[in-house]
Amino acid sequence: MFRSFKETDPLYYAGLVFMIFPFGGIAWFGYPVWTIIPSTAFSLAYLAIIHIKNRYQKTIALLWFYLLGYIVWMSCFIEGSMMWFFFFLTNLLVWRFGDKIKSYRFISFLLGIFVVIVIGMVRSTSLFAKVYCIIIPIFILVMLFTQYQNLQAEELREELYQQNKTINLLAAENERNRIGRDLHDTLGHTFAMMTLKTELALKQLDKNNTPAVQKELEDLRTISQTSMKEVRELINNLKYRTVSEELTTIQEMFTLSKIDLEVDNQIKTDQLAPVMHSTITMILRELATNIIKHAQARHCQIRIEQADQLTIEVTDDGVGFDQLTGEELHSIKERLQFVKGQVAIVSKANPTTIRISLDQGDVPS
Repeated sequence: MFRSFKETDPLYYAGLVFMIFPFGGIAWFGYPVWTIIPSTAFSLAYLAIIHIKNRYQKTIALLWFYLLGYIVWMSCFIEGSMMWFFFFLTNLLVWRFGDKIKSYRFISFLLGIFVVIVIGMVRSTSLFAKVYCIIIPIFILVMLFTQYQNLQAEELREELYQQNKTINLLAAENERNRIGRDLHDTLGHTFAMMTLKTELALKQLDKNNTPAVQKELEDLRTISQTSMKEVRELINNLKYRTVSEELTTIQEMFTLSKIDLEVDNQIKTDQLAPVMHSTITMILRELATNIIKHAQARHCQIRIEQADQLTIEVTDDGVGFDQLTGEELHSIKERLQFVKGQVAIVSKANPTTIRISLDQGDVPS
């Protein structure tokens, strides 16, 4: 019936320290002695509703209405300041149940506060007490909606984390598949040819056909040398990706993130030096990752063109930068240390535009 202990449970327990008021009130403020019974029941009901499994909805409802009834009754007929105990219910509404405004708990919570305000206003004999009956419920409602905003922000962060986690896994899977295809295409054919040549050499050796054996061995040496060259090229290709390959990967990542991407690539990538390829791909990857993780964008445009300098301009319709401190895009600035380049935030929001300029004059090939 009860769920197992969670790490967040002590946060609920901490609120029980305020039970010192109804219990201590018997000795300090003249509360009726018999109120110790409903106050004890309130503590037990609060602990029970924290730990009971969600499938026991009728029991949860019974416990909820007892908690609500206790607070309303104590606030209206024993001590008005007990209305502060509505914070017990706000914690349950937001963090325990995550209730929406149309749930029976949320509606009954609002009705309970309304009843306390009305009865408190009627029973109050001073202006201060009447104002108190209004201010405290307003404060509790503000606290409730603030907690809801915090919950929504936390859920959004978790959603973005899971989305980014999925994108990273898919990107890694695509990379593994690409490497696997390259290895299969490069080495699979080579090993098949080497096996065939070895079998032919063995057959000719059985026939004492030395010239034929020599020919097959020479072919094996040629295949081996060619294979070594292809493997070196494959390793070099794995060290960095071409701009075209990176743009294709970014397109796939944006599609998974439900971001519309428009690419305008006006440069001839086959004429770029390897270090320039590597620099551009890393910059594009960094900017794309930032947009996916932080920008909350729905549309993005990447423009790459070449005049006096090679220019990369990335624009999105996301939240942008609140303010510019000069510390933005520090990782991109670090990458530009290896080449002659500058990065500038042309527009910080609505839209956000970042421009990178690269000078190819003194770039090593």
